[in-house]
Amino acid sequence: MKSGLQSDRVRQTTLFGLFFLSGAAALIYQTAWHRLLGLFAGADTIAAALVVGAFLLGLGIGSLAAGLYADRLSRRAALIAFAVCEVGIALFAVLSPWLYYDVIYRELLPLAESRGVIFAIVFAGLLWPTFLMGCSLPFLSKAIVSQIAGSAQLIGWLYGLNTLGAGVGAFFGGWYLIGTVGFDKAVYVGALINLVVAMGGLLLARGLDMGDASPLTRAKASETADGVVWRWSLLVFISGFLIVALQIVWYRLIGVLLQSNGYSFSLVLTVFLLGDAAGLMVGARVIDRIADPRRFFFLMQSVATALALAGAWFIYLGIGAGILPATFVDRDIMGPNTANPALILLLLAIVVLPASFIMGFSFPVVQKAVQRDLDRLGSRVGFVQLANIVGNSMGSLVAGLLLLDLAGTAGTLKLLVAIGLAFAALQLAGPRATRWAWLPAGVLAAGLLFFPGGEAFWRRLHGLTSEIAIVAEDKTGLSLLKLTDDWEKGRLYIQGHSQSSLPFDTVHMFLGAIGPLTHSAPKRVLVIGSGTGGTPYAAGLNPATDKVRVIEIVEPVIKILRDCAYRGGCTGANELLSDRRSEVVVADGRHALALDPTHYDVIEADAILPKSALSGLLNSREFFEQVRAKLAPGGIYVQWAPTKRSVATFRSVFPYVTMVHPAMLGSDRPIPYSREKIAALLARPDVTAHLNAARIDQTELAKWFEDKKIEVLNDGATVPAPSPNTDFFPRDEYYLNRP
Repeated sequence: MKSGLQSDRVRQTTLFGLFFLSGAAALIYQTAWHRLLGLFAGADTIAAALVVGAFLLGLGIGSLAAGLYADRLSRRAALIAFAVCEVGIALFAVLSPWLYYDVIYRELLPLAESRGVIFAIVFAGLLWPTFLMGCSLPFLSKAIVSQIAGSAQLIGWLYGLNTLGAGVGAFFGGWYLIGTVGFDKAVYVGALINLVVAMGGLLLARGLDMGDASPLTRAKASETADGVVWRWSLLVFISGFLIVALQIVWYRLIGVLLQSNGYSFSLVLTVFLLGDAAGLMVGARVIDRIADPRRFFFLMQSVATALALAGAWFIYLGIGAGILPATFVDRDIMGPNTANPALILLLLAIVVLPASFIMGFSFPVVQKAVQRDLDRLGSRVGFVQLANIVGNSMGSLVAGLLLLDLAGTAGTLKLLVAIGLAFAALQLAGPRATRWAWLPAGVLAAGLLFFPGGEAFWRRLHGLTSEIAIVAEDKTGLSLLKLTDDWEKGRLYIQGHSQSSLPFDTVHMFLGAIGPLTHSAPKRVLVIGSGTGGTPYAAGLNPATDKVRVIEIVEPVIKILRDCAYRGGCTGANELLSDRRSEVVVADGRHALALDPTHYDVIEADAILPKSALSGLLNSREFFEQVRAKLAPGGIYVQWAPTKRSVATFRSVFPYVTMVHPAMLGSDRPIPYSREKIAALLARPDVTAHLNAARIDQTELAKWFEDKKIEVLNDGATVPAPSPNTDFFPRDEYYLNRP
């Protein structure tokens, strides 16, 4: 008997470890698949919300199906079903780089003009693996729980260790694996982990009795959950919505403070999951001491929301009081030479960790409330998990696509605070209310009344006090233009990055003008990236140009320029927006280029810094190949040269490459760059008038062309790059993984 108990403990401990590994693999996949599917869906935040929503919805469907089916199985059969799911996930993972890149991205991209079609295709592409992932907890709960007493504690530990593994996977995948071997190989590592988990599950299943499913289980397996489960499922749905909507707020807030680099997403996700896992396991340990699960659940939701509010409020007040740096946006605290890990950890520990811990604490409480008989354990786990995941999915879609658009970050946080306050009111209603529950209720009520609005909030986080500034925010991003008193000089920040200035920087004018001034007949010009407008304005410098199409991914950038121009300031931006030849489009540049049937004489990318999030999409070999295919014969592509690897990747695609430092010009024909021709064009009266209209120093711009070093790098043949930036491996974007 004693030997049998020891064997059960060993099996249980081993299964806990296997579920930990399964969670790690799942987050490696999510991080990699999010990027690969983003090539099809787009790189903007709308596409990100669609991908996350589709991922979570697939998990929910799998959880429901497995929950309904698990109670028909013996413990051994449930464990075998879990192992089979792990094998299915691994097989799909091996195929996923081909499916997502070669099939969905390359073949189905013309269908990506509709958001509804994008969601449908992404959901279909994710359904197989996410369905199987969603099956895991109901099957494994059925396999591991042998009696109803203590089941909530066991399930809480099981889910907690899985979530802990997910946090480790998010960190390992996002901070090491992807930046070391690339997205595709990271997925293969995840597949190997799933196979190890499956083998372990099958070996452990041999020691379980195949006939331990009772007749009562088979009779009741098809019944739906009772009213208690449905009521709790509704509460869990709201809780799931709340926590993921808070995540959307955290991504925006932390992304701006850390200047949206390639590591920000996985960093926030890691801390959230680790906090959630800690809460799950602590909750599982103390669950037996909680007498009233419903009131305790209400209390936890209000406390978690109050902590999330307090974290954002602390950042706002801390900057104002000088406790935190007033110039986050001008300090690269994630840079390779200026990294400040203590400050980064402080931000995450204050903003993300406390609320995620409390939310995790809630899960075992729910299990204690709904788990009343062993025969329906699997279905109840499935129903509750379904409610949570569907709430998560709706939180991602509603907050990411609607609330940020209508209310901005601060307004969205206030709406979520209202939900937390409703939970606090439910907890306080009645004679058994916890006395100190008035504390989170008071914090939440104060938040509704006194938490700053969006403009005041973002001004403070950009280090502004009395300066003039225009702030704009929506679902596509955040932008702030800091101005002088005369409204003619300013600095533009996009997602926390300092991007460009007014009047237009000479470097941006140089990058915009060099292609059209070099090409013999630049009738059609495309510019990816607007900034304050210097590059696209200069792209219209040549009188031969008929059309300048400008693509900007963050819509508030254009809103700010229009607002500034409407108020009589921002002269250069005003000229750009009023030029009949200019067409400004809000879209993902790479996405829009792929769907555009036009062939351009000049294409320019005023691309973001290479260490910014998603910058690899505009520095990869595949993107350069896409650009080359969209150039008319003899067309010229222009981009600045941020790294040696970018130059090498550029040279591997274009047979003719000329560097006019810091600009790279690439073409399929010899590049007719001539200082004399450019000087003559700059001296023309109509060109002079174009420059003067935007108050550009013509002499300074001419001196740039006169002084810059000219270097012919390719003269008729491409040069293979030893370690290029690719879509699967954007090496420069993951700069912390290499010297």
